[in-house]
Amino acid sequence: MVEEVINNIIEAEEKAENIIKESQTKAKEIVAKAKEEAAILVESEKKRVQLEVAQKANKAFSNGENAAREAIQECEKQADEMAKKASKNVDKAVDFIIGSMTQKYGK
Repeated sequence: MVEEVINNIIEAEEKAENIIKESQTKAKEIVAKAKEEAAILVESEKKRVQLEVAQKANKAFSNGENAAREAIQECEKQADEMAKKASKNVDKAVDFIIGSMTQKYGK
């Protein structure tokens, strides 16, 4: 009877060791799978962020082009207005100079 109890204890310890080994193996598999899934998730998120950054950069570039175009148009408009004013003043200046020269030096 004692021998039977000892054999039962040994058998129970062996079963316990097997359960522990299986649990450790499963735990390692779970950790490995979690690391793999995390790496996939990180790569996916990295691609998403890169795409988002590229889209925002394109939008900013487009907005910058539009702002530059508007600024150029405004400058061209101002230049045209200045040219028109200068043209009027040039005619007056020419008339003034000719008048001054005529009065001073005669015809």
